[in-house]
Amino acid sequence: MTDWPTSKRSRKGRPSLSPEQQDLADELHMRALALRTASDGDLSITEAVHLAAVQLGLEAPHPEADGASD
Repeated sequence: MTDWPTSKRSRKGRPSLSPEQQDLADELHMRALALRTASDGDLSITEAVHLAAVQLGLEAPHPEADGASD
């Protein structure tokens, strides 16, 4: 696993984020990495980011992502 530095990353071509937005983006990134690592690769990157967003209260859980069906 690559440990990317969070403060020295190139932002070329990306919109500028406020310090609060950058902190939130970094927290989301770190949580997603931790979740994916803990799952031994069973979570896709997309699933790990979604779960991290749910944990941070940024996104509502999706029942279909949990394997529940109607």
